[in-house]
Amino acid sequence: YEIDPKMRDEPRDNILSFILAKCKNLVPEIDARKVIHTFAGARAKNTTGDWIIKTCPTEPNMIHAAGIDSPGIAGSPAIAVEVCRLLKEAGAPVTEANPEFNPNRAPLIVPKSGWRGIKAGPVGKYTNPDENVICKCEKVTEAEVIEACRRSIPIDSTQAIRKRTRAGMGHCQGDPANYGCEERVAAIIARERKMKLSEVGRRPWPASSMLSQRYIDDSEKSHFNELSKAPLVEKL
Repeated sequence: YEIDPKMRDEPRDNILSFILAKCKNLVPEIDARKVIHTFAGARAKNTTGDWIIKTCPTEPNMIHAAGIDSPGIAGSPAIAVEVCRLLKEAGAPVTEANPEFNPNRAPLIVPKSGWRGIKAGPVGKYTNPDENVICKCEKVTEAEVIEACRRSIPIDSTQAIRKRTRAGMGHCQGDPANYGCEERVAAIIARERKMKLSEVGRRPWPASSMLSQRYIDDSEKSHFNELSKAPLVEKL
């Protein structure tokens, strides 16, 4: 799969205008001034036109499960069954289910009823983890972040907590001037994982974002609004 250089070198505003026009087709009343972030997903494309789920031709003990496109989540149970079959053919000891495996994972997020039972304030003001709000926009508590850190998959970054609890995914996007939730999350990770604070991974910038700055201001929002008014031109 080769990247089209015309697509790669397309001006940023052309791409944003194209995307916003598509959004308007879906939601005509969308207000581009309320954009808080942009993302770009890297699709695992391949030249076969299909998923690659097979034994490696050069390493028979290795199973390929690659090129899984959009329906990967829905198809994951069937993919797992097929990979188990291939592993069995390769001689792996997968003849019976692990009796100790628990397929049920308890939720991390506790449903909230407004602000009842939770409190937001300066760092250190509230010491009860169940009450202490770490992310004000998403109402994520310290207890929820701690629970995520103590699960079986190791946590070493604020991004990992974002994906598990939504801490930092709210309207302010972790703006230090608002509540500083990313720093609060990082401190908990360092404490729970016994890491140095400087070793805790943070949200990368710009990563896949097409915004000109991490925390966009009114001028950027106005520019987005103007781009959203442009007619859709099928150039990309």
